[in-house]
Amino acid sequence: MTSKRSANSVVFWTLVVTVLLTPLPFASVYVWSWSLLACIVGVLLAVWTIRVALGWEPAALGLKSTWPFVLPFAVAALWAVIQTSSSLTPVAWHHPLWHTAAEALGTEVESSISLNPYKGFSILTRLLTYAAIFWLSLQYCRGATRARQVIYAVSMAGLCYAAYGLVVQFTGSQTILWFNKFAYKADLTSTFVNRNSFATYAGLTLLCTTGLGLIIVSESLRGMAVGRERLRQLVENVTTGRGWVLLLAWMVIVTALILSHSRAGFFSTFLGLFVLITAMGLTRAVRGRSTAIFGAACAAGIAMFLLIGGEGLDQRLARTSILEEERPIVYGLTLEAIQTSPWLGSGLGTFEEVFRFHRTPDIGNFYLKAHSTYLENALELGVPAALALFTVFAGFLALTFRGLRYRKINAVYPGIGFAATVLVASHSLVDFSLQNPAVTAAYVLVMGAACAQS
Repeated sequence: MTSKRSANSVVFWTLVVTVLLTPLPFASVYVWSWSLLACIVGVLLAVWTIRVALGWEPAALGLKSTWPFVLPFAVAALWAVIQTSSSLTPVAWHHPLWHTAAEALGTEVESSISLNPYKGFSILTRLLTYAAIFWLSLQYCRGATRARQVIYAVSMAGLCYAAYGLVVQFTGSQTILWFNKFAYKADLTSTFVNRNSFATYAGLTLLCTTGLGLIIVSESLRGMAVGRERLRQLVENVTTGRGWVLLLAWMVIVTALILSHSRAGFFSTFLGLFVLITAMGLTRAVRGRSTAIFGAACAAGIAMFLLIGGEGLDQRLARTSILEEERPIVYGLTLEAIQTSPWLGSGLGTFEEVFRFHRTPDIGNFYLKAHSTYLENALELGVPAALALFTVFAGFLALTFRGLRYRKINAVYPGIGFAATVLVASHSLVDFSLQNPAVTAAYVLVMGAACAQS
């Protein structure tokens, strides 16, 4: 029995450590790094499946209770496979550029709905990897102890990556590990290449840190102590044990987030924090006065750090002008591209190929992404399959909201999940952070714990 429990812990902690290390190699954006992530997670899923099949450990949740997530995801994934096939669909459905290529080459070519089947399979592999991380986290976090371990581990990862970013920023080395930066040289990106992706990651870890901090504050203000005694108890709990580590993590992550100079990253994180604290104040698990005090302290802390180090962010906000931005033009052209094949799509990972046929002379920059995950998914998957994929996130919101509403204890975990989904959903309106493996891996790990506790 002991060996079986040990194996259970090995699988769980291997999953957690693997996800926490994904930001290290340039946020795992390169093929070798996300492929390694996929291989490790695939092995862990296989081990868990074998153990459940042999009766060595039970499945905490089955398909009966998870079909609102599994079914829409399966629909989107299956359609992504069909898009890459040359035999499963009628030739009339295939992208017309294949016919053009065949005429130009004077020979037959293997065509499909997707303009780039290889990219389609690559991105589908990543999607399946994220699904596996979520599934394993969901299974192992039915107990509140494991859920807290996941949230705490993500918080500490945020502290480490933010601290590293601050060291790089303040020393002026302009490096990522031992490589020279080639983009965003004036911005804090930690081990990420893109400042906006780091801002989203930092925001996720900040939500986890804030949620754990709220637990400490709530416990400190509960009981018979009043006045100065209650204040003394609060200060003692915050400055001893894990309290001081969380306080340090909160300050370091907020500082790094501000110095990333990411406008959307900062505001989506602020929205997530507001949602988390407001939602917790409306639950039966935390006293309203506790959340009010905690929320005021968080707002004061953010304001103070903005005054100290927010000059770069202020300058970017001052220069922001919708009339001068190219993104609204890109969004309009992407909508036009969607209308050319709204039902079938053009295949996962094909935005770059499709957009070059729709770009106009007033677009000066080169766009590999639509800078809106919703529009890009609608273009690549087609509107029906994209809506199926979005339904998964709507399911996350619905389930964690239910957990917030009915749980009397440990409601902070569904609260973190609800706020994390608000954060990534709002940021995805104007950027592509969820297309970064390190960000999405951390998000689905947290959501597995949040949904398990809902």
